[in-house]
Amino acid sequence: MNNRKTMRHFVLIIISIFVCNNFNAVEKQSIAYVSINGNDTTNDGSNENPYRTIGKALKSTDDNATIIIREGDYNEKINISEKSGRRSLTITSYPGELVRFLCGEKIDKAEKVSGFKKVLKQKVRSFNNSPYYKIFQHDIDDQTTLITPKERHPLQKGKIYRCNSTPLIHAASVADIESMDVPAFYFDEQTKTLYFSCVKGTDLNKNPVYLPTGNGLYGGNNEITLNVIGVEILYAGFNVSKCSGARIIDCAAKYAFAGGGFTYNMSVGIEFIRCEATRTFFISGNGDGFNGHSYNIKDSNPNAKHTTVSVIDCWSHDNYDDGYSNHERCEGIVRGGLFEYNHKFGVGSGYGAHEVVYDVISRNNEQYGFAICADIYENEGGYANQMVLHNCISEGNKLAGYLAYTSNNLNSNPNSMILYDCYSVKNKVGFEVRDNTLLTLINCKDSGSGTLYSGKPIVETIDNIKN
Repeated sequence: MNNRKTMRHFVLIIISIFVCNNFNAVEKQSIAYVSINGNDTTNDGSNENPYRTIGKALKSTDDNATIIIREGDYNEKINISEKSGRRSLTITSYPGELVRFLCGEKIDKAEKVSGFKKVLKQKVRSFNNSPYYKIFQHDIDDQTTLITPKERHPLQKGKIYRCNSTPLIHAASVADIESMDVPAFYFDEQTKTLYFSCVKGTDLNKNPVYLPTGNGLYGGNNEITLNVIGVEILYAGFNVSKCSGARIIDCAAKYAFAGGGFTYNMSVGIEFIRCEATRTFFISGNGDGFNGHSYNIKDSNPNAKHTTVSVIDCWSHDNYDDGYSNHERCEGIVRGGLFEYNHKFGVGSGYGAHEVVYDVISRNNEQYGFAICADIYENEGGYANQMVLHNCISEGNKLAGYLAYTSNNLNSNPNSMILYDCYSVKNKVGFEVRDNTLLTLINCKDSGSGTLYSGKPIVETIDNIKN
C-alpha cells in the first residue's frame, strides 16, 4: 500500500509540473497590443485591453512575437533584447496610425529668469556641453526648412517643412539669449542649469524642449530576427547593430545625438525601405543619416562577413555629416531615394566600403552629392573603395556633384568611382577626381555647373558630355 501511495504521489507531482509548465507557456502571447491608454498591471495585451508600455509587451510575448502599437507619443525607449534568448520579433504601428517614441529628456516647465523678458531656466539631469550639441523645441516646424514647389519630391510625403522641430541656437551667455532673434540656449556647467528661450508665442506644455540622448531602439545581440514597421523615434538613435536580416520599413529617426540616425554596425543583410533620417548630430559635430561599420580586422578574422545593407527609396536630409555613409569593407546597395541638405555628402562612403547606387537624387548638400574617399585601414585588408553609380542626379551641391579621392595614397590599389548615365546639374564642379583615384564617366552629362571637371577623369562617349 505504501508503495502504491508513493507512486500515486509521484505521478501527481509529475502531472503538476507538466501542467504548470504548459500553463506558463500559454501565458506567453504571440501577439500583444500597446496603447497610451493601456495598463501594464490589469490588462492582458489584447486589442481590447492593451498594455501601456512596449517594455511590458516585449517581456510578455513568446519567441515568435508581433507587437502592435496604437497611435500616440510614447516616452520610453525600446530595448529589443528585453527578453533574452533567440526570437523572431515584429514591432509595428497599427495600420494608418502615427506612432512616435520621444526619447530625450523633456522640459515642459521652466522658471522665468529675473531681469529678462524671454529667458527661462531649468535644472537638467545631464547635458553635453559640446559646442556641437543641439536641443529642439518639439513639433514647431523649422521655418528655415520650407520645401519650395520646385523642390517637391514624393519621398517628402507631402510635408510643408523638412523638419518638424526647431533647433535652439547656442548662445555665449544668458544675456545673449535675450538679444538673439531666434530661440537659443546656454548651459551653466557649475549649476547644471539650462537657460533658454522658446519660439515666440509657444507654450512649453504643448511644445516642450527636448535634450536628445542615447539610442531609442537598441539591444541587437545576433539572436533576434527583427522587423520594424511604421515607428518614428525622435531625439535618440535608431540602432539596429547586430541585427542581421532586419527589415526596417516606413520608419523615421529624427534629431538623434548619435553617429547615425539609423546605425547598423555588424549587421548582414539589413534592409531599410522608405525610411527617413533627419538632423542626426554628434559630439564631434558630425552625424550620418544612415551609418554602417564593420569592426572585424584582418589579423583576428580574415574571412569575416562584413556589414551588408540595402537602402531603398529613403529620404535622408539635414544631417550634420553625410546622408548615407559606410566604412571598413561594408557592402551597400542604394536604390532610389532623396539625399538633400546634409552638411557634408549626400551619399558618401570610405575606408574600404563597396557601393552600388541606382536612380538616386543627391542635391543641395553643403559639400558633395556623391563621394568615395579615404584609404582602407591597413589592418582591415580589403581592396580600396569602390562606388558604381547608375542613372543618378547630383544637383546644386556647393563643392562638386561627384567626388572620388584617396586620402593618403597608402594603398597601391586605388579607390574608384564609375558613373553610368549620370547627371550633374548646377554644381560648383561637375566631376572631381584627386590623387591616384580612378573616376570613369560613361555617357554622363552636365548642365550649368561652374566647372565641368576637376582633375583628370576617364571619359568615354565624350560627345555626350556637354556643359
